[in-house]
Amino acid sequence: MKIAISGLSGCGNTTACNNVGKALGLKGINYTLRNVAVETKIPLNEIQALAAKHPEVDCALDAKLATLASGEQNCIVGTRLAGWIIDADLSVWLQASLAKRAERISSREGKNLQAVMVETDKRDNDNIARYKRLYDIDTLHHEHFDLVVNTERLSQEQVAALIVAAAKLAENNWERPKNPYPEAIKRIIATKLTAESVNSIKDARVKQVISCLQFK
Repeated sequence: MKIAISGLSGCGNTTACNNVGKALGLKGINYTLRNVAVETKIPLNEIQALAAKHPEVDCALDAKLATLASGEQNCIVGTRLAGWIIDADLSVWLQASLAKRAERISSREGKNLQAVMVETDKRDNDNIARYKRLYDIDTLHHEHFDLVVNTERLSQEQVAALIVAAAKLAENNWERPKNPYPEAIKRIIATKLTAESVNSIKDARVKQVISCLQFK
């Protein structure tokens, strides 16, 4: 059983993955640019800026996630693009309003609510544009997801219970169309991450990030 859970910042992705993973005994896979920042010792905001300018960074990150997931028969992958890059048995989209998501992030990080709302809205729009440009996907459209959950209306326990129930249905080999995105994105990544394209990058920090993602 492979489950992919996606959602914008503050939707409760990490909490849902942890709760569902524990309930079903699934290994959690959640490797992000934050992990890269820790491993490379490059500040996260710098890595995010590099990713915005160099599509190879996103491609290397998504390729790593796909590889990690492909090596597991039973896992739960929780990232913003998990539902697009993982060929999962169950794909889940978590949603909540900008106001609620900003409220959660503000409480979690101890930051000013209004400032967080502005930052979150900008991050959302930047990511939407970036993924459209890179993979030609619209992350505002979720028709291929098996389950869409409004986390604003439910408790953390209720969210997890819904996903667990859907996972049990999926185990019974329910009929569902094949997710067309993983193979398409895999082909795009292959064209972006050629040895020639990586070697042509001048910024040593970008090469360091890609090396971290490819070989660790």
